[in-house]
Amino acid sequence: MKIARVEVKLYRIPAEKPRVDAIQSVEAVEMPLVEVATDSGLTGTGFTYTIGKGGPAVASFIQHELAPLALGEDPLNTERVWQKLWWGTHWVGRGGVSSLGISAMDIALWDIKARYAGMSLHQLLGGARDRMPVYSTDGGWLHLSESELVQQSAAFLEQGFKAVKMKLGKPDGAEDVRRTRAVRKAIGDDAKLMADVNMGWTPHRAIDMARRLEEFNLGWLEEPCENDDVAGHARLARSTTIPIALGESLYNRYVFKEYIEAGAVSITQADVGRVGGITEWMKVAHMADSFNLSVSPHFLMELHLPLVASIPNGLYVEYVPYLERLIEQPLVLKDGYYEVPKQVGLGFAFDKEKLERYAVG
Repeated sequence: MKIARVEVKLYRIPAEKPRVDAIQSVEAVEMPLVEVATDSGLTGTGFTYTIGKGGPAVASFIQHELAPLALGEDPLNTERVWQKLWWGTHWVGRGGVSSLGISAMDIALWDIKARYAGMSLHQLLGGARDRMPVYSTDGGWLHLSESELVQQSAAFLEQGFKAVKMKLGKPDGAEDVRRTRAVRKAIGDDAKLMADVNMGWTPHRAIDMARRLEEFNLGWLEEPCENDDVAGHARLARSTTIPIALGESLYNRYVFKEYIEAGAVSITQADVGRVGGITEWMKVAHMADSFNLSVSPHFLMELHLPLVASIPNGLYVEYVPYLERLIEQPLVLKDGYYEVPKQVGLGFAFDKEKLERYAVG
C-alpha cells in the first residue's frame, strides 16, 4: 500500500464566545485539514490548528513541502514517514509551522493504520482505560467579572464536571488571589481547581504568586512563565507545593526532555496537533511515564481522549468545545468522565457538510 495523493483544505472556525487570557484573545481557530489517500482505496484524515493566525502558512507548508516527501511511502510505516518529514524539513523546522504540518500528516497516517487494522486508535495504541475524567476550560477567562467567573465555575459542576480551570494573569496579583478564593469557595473543597497563566508571569512573580495561591489546593499551575525558560520553571517548581503543568507550547520531545530532567514540570500537556502528531505525542507520554509524571493534554478533546486513555499515566481530558459542533457524534459527559468511542479509526469523524461552511477560499 502506497500514499497516492495528499489533499489539504483550510477552515476558519469563529469563536462562539469571547476567550481572553493573560497574553491573547482568541477570536477564531484556523484548521488545516489533510486527506491522505492510498492506492488501495484507504483514506485517512489529519488536522492541526492555529488560534487565528498562520493557518494559510501551515496549509501551504503541508501541500508544498511535506506532501511530496510522503508520496509513494507505505502509510503503515508511520515512524519511517515521520522521520522523513522531520529530517526533510529540519532546516526550517523543529517547531512552529513545520511541527503543526507534520502533526496533521502523521494523524492522517494513524487514521489509515487503525482503519487498516480494523481497530480504534485507542485500542491500537494500548487501550489502558475505557474512560477518562474531564475538566472544563470553557470558562474562567480573564475578561469575566468576578461574579461571572464564580457563576460559570459553579454552573460547570451542575453540568457534571468535577474539575474546572480558571485563568490568572491580572495586572494586580491581589485580584488574581481574590478571584481564586471566590471560585474555590463557590465550588467547594471536593472539586478540583486548576489555574492557567498562559506564560503571563516572570519566574520571580510566579514564585511569589504560587506561595499566595497554595492555600487554595490547586490541582496545578499551568504555563506560569515563558516556555523557553526551563531554569525559571525549575526554580518555581522547587519553591512551591503546587504541581507545575505545561507543554502546549513545546514542539518536540527534546524540549520536554529538558524540562523533565530539570525537575521543572510535574504534569506534561503535549498537544497532538502541535507536537508532531501521534508518533511524537506517544514518545513524550511514555517518556513522562518513565519519570512517574502524568499527562493531561491541551485542547482537541475528541482526539486526545483516545490518546490519553491509551496510556497508563493519563490524568485528564480538557473540555474546550471548539470542534464538537463539527463532528458527527459529540462526546457525552457521564459523571465527570468521557467514555472512549470504539469506532474504527481516530474514534470520531467530521460532519463534512457542517465543516464546509467554514472553508477558506
